Amino acid sequence: MAKKVYISFEFPDYPQDPSRFAMDDPCVVGTVQDQEESALCELFWSRIENGGFEGPCVNTLSTGDTFNCRCRPPQFVSVKESVPGTQDNPLAGKKGRLCDRKPGELTFTGVDFQCCYGPDITEPLDARGGVVVRVDPEYLEKWYQLGKMVWKNHLGPHGLVRMHITKEKKGV
Repeated sequence: MAKKVYISFEFPDYPQDPSRFAMDDPCVVGTVQDQEESALCELFWSRIENGGFEGPCVNTLSTGDTFNCRCRPPQFVSVKESVPGTQDNPLAGKKGRLCDRKPGELTFTGVDFQCCYGPDITEPLDARGGVVVRVDPEYLEKWYQLGKMVWKNHLGPHGLVRMHITKEKKGV
């Protein structure tokens, strides 16, 4: 049976326009890509088992329909086991350019995530890791809306948007 994760968001309050970041349930479900990136997925899942990931979302504005989630690295870490992937040395078995990623794919770098939410990704450089999660097809439209909300926040109030990846649904 495929492993599933919940990807949920916390958006800032925006009193001037309360509807700007309004969504009843800002959560989608994704499937872990064990067959595609087995070693990286094993590392990813071990961290999911220990509470999951949480971090702020940032958008560079110049890369199109993608954003990064900057998770805190574990407090005690073995450098040999946890060196994050970079563009010149991606942490992935199956490497690829970010602009070739598909909507709903989450690239794991060993520490943080590159999240593709739409078809217009203009970043021609290599992704820093491999795809460990694909958002399930029935959630792709909602995933796109959530990605656009991250982008709008970066343009507008610049509040802290947090993303959580867990094995159980988080009450947001």
